[in-house]
Amino acid sequence: MNSKNLFFSLVVAAFLSSSIPTGSHKLEIGHEAPSLTLSSSSSQSLNFLKGKRVVVNFWSASDAASRLANLRMSQLASASSSDATAYVSICIDKDPSLANEIMKVDHISDKVISLGSADIAPEVISDYQTAKGCRSFAIDTYGNLEAIAAASEISKILS
Repeated sequence: MNSKNLFFSLVVAAFLSSSIPTGSHKLEIGHEAPSLTLSSSSSQSLNFLKGKRVVVNFWSASDAASRLANLRMSQLASASSSDATAYVSICIDKDPSLANEIMKVDHISDKVISLGSADIAPEVISDYQTAKGCRSFAIDTYGNLEAIAAASEISKILS
């Protein structure tokens, strides 16, 4: 094999391996959703989510699209008159100060459970394969993935 073919093969292999999602869970519709495990330092509890449909949005303050998705989720939560669906916003940024300011400026609904990267166990981000943010999930009342999509797609599923 000549050096050009070897180089091309290595580049293709590196590209393919970098595009394979990480995480210990198979993220497929109908399969069990990864656990939303809180860190030991978190003062929150998510026990009340059992038996509810849950919409989870991962976002980053540095990503405009994920910020808009978070705002759309907040609007869904505000418009909902039912307590059958819980809305969870998880900012993956290490520094929560900017995220907190953005949530104030965007008037994120009080119905949204807001968590930061310090509130969740480190494996949550890898299990949900959201290292860069901007990913939303709908989880049915049995704990199975109902949708993996943008917030606009999730709103269609919920209606």
